[in-house]
Amino acid sequence: MKIAIVLPPEFKFCARRPHSIETVIRTFAAYNPWGHELRIFCDCGAEARCDIPVVELPVGAGRSARLKAAVAALKDFEPDYIEVHHEARLANQIARALPAVPTTIYRHNYIKPPKNIFQRLDQNWRYGALDRFLFVSNDTRAHFLEAFPKFAPRAFSIFNPIDAAKWTGDPEAKDKTIVFAARAIVEKGLEPLCDGLAEALPRHPDWKAMLILSAFDDANTWAQAQVAKLRGLEDQVSILTNQPLAVVQANLARAAISVIPSVWKDPFPLSALEAHAAGTAVISSGTGGLRDISGDQAVYLDKVEGPDVAAAIDRLIGDLGLRRQLAAFGQARARVEHTIPRRAEELNSIREGAVAARKAS
Repeated sequence: MKIAIVLPPEFKFCARRPHSIETVIRTFAAYNPWGHELRIFCDCGAEARCDIPVVELPVGAGRSARLKAAVAALKDFEPDYIEVHHEARLANQIARALPAVPTTIYRHNYIKPPKNIFQRLDQNWRYGALDRFLFVSNDTRAHFLEAFPKFAPRAFSIFNPIDAAKWTGDPEAKDKTIVFAARAIVEKGLEPLCDGLAEALPRHPDWKAMLILSAFDDANTWAQAQVAKLRGLEDQVSILTNQPLAVVQANLARAAISVIPSVWKDPFPLSALEAHAAGTAVISSGTGGLRDISGDQAVYLDKVEGPDVAAAIDRLIGDLGLRRQLAAFGQARARVEHTIPRRAEELNSIREGAVAARKAS
């Protein structure tokens, strides 16, 4: 089967600086026992490419020119199945330009529900051209179906997989370290994290915290103000900014606790799955798709606020048995439930099902 994967504008599928969506695509592509021919359609300008064939689309000429080039390139490829990531409008345009080919929208976040009858009519028309709707968590799928229940037979959850071999760590041999690895933005919970650390760390002078922050620089005054709350704890707190993935992997391998205090409905944050795979005990807000990742193997916050974060940290520091149990069971869950073969088999079943259903219609 020939599979075309189309990325929206500004996605370059760069091997050196991949977006999280591109990482998911690569992870799935690594497992292909069916021998499908895969081709990526994305913007040009990547610093480096991987071994997956790429068709580069023009940038700078506007969306219509990019769409025209994408449609022409897709027709040349003659795919059996098209998967458009992230952008529903682009998926609709491609589906209507190539009506004979089953087309899927693969959403990595929540679809905004219609605000009025006109938006509802427009979105129903747009989605009506699509054969399948893929969502990265049960919560994102349920949110979509609340607004568009008639598409339930075509909507599926596909949890992101993880290559557990890249995330090592022995739950029985961990440093007394708490890790937070995320973008320095409001949504990821940097504020309650810093408030919680400022309260908890003075009670545990033999413990340290490592903050690995991306999107953090002098211009991010909000993030600077949050980190400033940790002044006076320099002996216990280290801050790394804009680090490569290898640094995150090394720190999670050693750390005993990871904190994932997302304050928004996080669709399916890979950071939580990576923390489990590395054998850390996870403190989680449980929002969005976080419970799909952790199941029962996390300490969930009642409120995503500093005192609740501090209380969860106190609890895990004070209970070695619970800490190791959550770390070990969470790691086992990640390595069994969220494996590449398991998730790839599920995705392939949906892809082949869409093709078969179209042929039968």
